[in-house]
Amino acid sequence: MRLLPLAALSWLVVLRSGAREVRPSHAAFLSWRLIGYLLAGGAASLIIGNVFYFQALTNGGLGITIGGVQAGSILGGLWLGLLLNRDRPTTAQLAAAVLIVAGLAGIAIAQTQQFGDLWWLGLAFAIGAGTTYALANVFSRTVQRERPLLFVSQAVSMVGGGVPLALILVGRVAAGESIPIDGGSVAAVLLAGCFNAVALLTLTLAVRAATVATVNTIGSSTVVLSFIASVTLFGETSSAPMVAGIALVTVGIVVAQLRRRASRGSATALPEAATAEPAATEPSAAPEPAVTATEPASPPAAR
Repeated sequence: MRLLPLAALSWLVVLRSGAREVRPSHAAFLSWRLIGYLLAGGAASLIIGNVFYFQALTNGGLGITIGGVQAGSILGGLWLGLLLNRDRPTTAQLAAAVLIVAGLAGIAIAQTQQFGDLWWLGLAFAIGAGTTYALANVFSRTVQRERPLLFVSQAVSMVGGGVPLALILVGRVAAGESIPIDGGSVAAVLLAGCFNAVALLTLTLAVRAATVATVNTIGSSTVVLSFIASVTLFGETSSAPMVAGIALVTVGIVVAQLRRRASRGSATALPEAATAEPAATEPSAAPEPAVTATEPASPPAAR
């Protein structure tokens, strides 16, 4: 049910545009390879990832689950992005990952009142869930780099995750299992689905322009914002491990962006200097005649 708003919006846009990218007979077809990436990403995050997530909650508790999922997402973004997208992480990103994972460990300790016997199993499930989310982002980046199609990507991904979930639900009902549904819960889930749609659409746009490691590192700010909201809005108390963990996560997010900003500034400064110099030194230079078939082209160095 949470996927319905995004699925309906995406397929409405795709069908209104003629659905050219999902028709194999059309020249604008997305290709079966990219379709497979989107289907696999949807299935990995929405089915396998969510199964791992709830198993982590059952065995490890909320604190271990949140920390493990975020850590798996960040670390998975680093090695999966390098393996599948050839996005080599920078030194700043590696240092930031260490800081953020250490901060998440402190937050997990602060939020866990008592460790159960199977806390390690919950942590493994949580890291696995975060890794599947990173894998879905890597597949999405692969598609966006070749064919930057926002709603087509989401429509196909919803098929990969939504159709198997619907079949599982139908199978449970057919087996005689009773699934109670009330109007208030339906409205709440659909409202959450609307916010989830905005999140997934902006995430797709983000991985189009930045690496998965960068996106997932910035995504760790949700932990910081949740902590600020819990203290300011709900008056919850904080402990020393919690504050230290939040501080490490915040520093890690900032460190990950330092090298990126510096390289962006140097990249934008060079073209300006290159375009300004010819105008000052050769203001009256005539345009160079075009090379014809009978005139031999000059070597690049001479030109």
